[in-house]
Amino acid sequence: MKRACLFLIFFISGAVYSQTIRPGHWIMDEVRYQWHRGNLWQFSNLHRPFTAPEIYAAFQNLHEPPASPLMQLLRRATAGDAGESALFWIELDNALNQDEWHTRQRVGAGVRLSPAVLLYSAINIDNQLDADPVYIGERQSGYAAFMEQAYMDAHWKKFQAKFGRDYLTWGPGLDASLHISDVSRPMDHLYLAWQNRFLHLSWFSATLDATEFDVKGKASTQNRYLSGHRIEVRPWRYVRFGLAETALFGGPNAGLDFAYLNPVQFYTATEQNGPQKANVMASLDATLLLHRRLTLYGEFLLDDFQFENSSVDDRGEPPEYGLMAGLNWAEPAGITSVDIFSEYTRVTNRTYNGQGGPWEKYLHRNSPIGHFLGNDFDRFIFGVGYRPSALFRLNLLYEHRRQGEGRIENVFDMPWREVGPGVRYSEPFPTGVVEKTNVMRAVCRWQPFFWLRTDLSLARHSVDNYENARSSRHDFWRANLSLSFEFAASAPLY
Repeated sequence: MKRACLFLIFFISGAVYSQTIRPGHWIMDEVRYQWHRGNLWQFSNLHRPFTAPEIYAAFQNLHEPPASPLMQLLRRATAGDAGESALFWIELDNALNQDEWHTRQRVGAGVRLSPAVLLYSAINIDNQLDADPVYIGERQSGYAAFMEQAYMDAHWKKFQAKFGRDYLTWGPGLDASLHISDVSRPMDHLYLAWQNRFLHLSWFSATLDATEFDVKGKASTQNRYLSGHRIEVRPWRYVRFGLAETALFGGPNAGLDFAYLNPVQFYTATEQNGPQKANVMASLDATLLLHRRLTLYGEFLLDDFQFENSSVDDRGEPPEYGLMAGLNWAEPAGITSVDIFSEYTRVTNRTYNGQGGPWEKYLHRNSPIGHFLGNDFDRFIFGVGYRPSALFRLNLLYEHRRQGEGRIENVFDMPWREVGPGVRYSEPFPTGVVEKTNVMRAVCRWQPFFWLRTDLSLARHSVDNYENARSSRHDFWRANLSLSFEFAASAPLY
């Protein structure tokens, strides 16, 4: 830990300009607020992240640019001319969750090597991460830390190339998407993209954490890789839709397969023709804005659907898919500063599992790559947001969730092979003992300065069949109070 901090301090002394904004940053709340009012549609809400300079430039071009905190922070985080090519950015989040303190520090720094090329790096230090049972990494003195971002990014006209660790999100959603989600841990990957006003093409290939699994009774380590390509079309100003495909592959003695590195290769055909197998997923997502006030969006994720009838697997295996549909109605009935929103999500059992082996599960460092709830659930959200000024916002939200017993971590079982001849297998949704959760939540944010904000949330949870145990009831309140400090400054290198 000490070595990492010393390295960070040294690196900051030569510190970025065009850094990407992580999905959970409050700047993205402001971007979404403008989206739902017909602004900033040059940015797609179907793929992220964006950079601080491009967001700053877009807000400056609005007819009514948003007031103080947002623009002040973006101005400090964005170099004003070619000579200002260094940045230091620190976020200090301190939260009291019930009777437990949660502190998180993010420190980022970088340097622009030329007008087209930049380096950026950020570290995340967390006093609760070491207590997370799925965390992979060193734990020391009640803290854990990891490099959250570390990449080189290059832009040339309509082309972009990125190499290193950064966030990547494909799909819409309030707090998660189905294919590659905001909550996924940043991946080490190579990313290529080209876009114009109507079309966006992108491709990436990433290395994931290796798995350990006995093969023929002997301990073995399996390397894991994830490749994906996506095409997004914007035929009209307020309409976007995209088609994406990913392949998660690896296994004993497996290495990089150039067939899955080919940006214009159909991964489904590659997997079917072998010899290297993969867990292939495809998704279709779309968003449109009606009358510059009503935003509709949706996503359909397909893992496996049986069209043939030549084997017991064709006849018995249930479809594995996910779907999401949502809307946001801004200024309903002319009530300014108000949003009404709703979203429904459904993911069937085994969707993110890997039939070919544990190395094919859609997990990265034990966390889901897709939706954070994993498999075998559906979820309905309804809420109202109110933002009378740039300094204050209030959200009221109701959530109903059903979670079955299926998990990404589970073995890919095949009960349809055990039914008798002539009997068609079927299973309920969700499966097994279903945990049913109802949540009422209020979230309030006050941000008097760009460098200071406070969030207060209060939620009532009512859970039947808690943790999928029949007749187990669990009702509780959850309160959270956080105080966050944020500092950003750009400076010339010479």
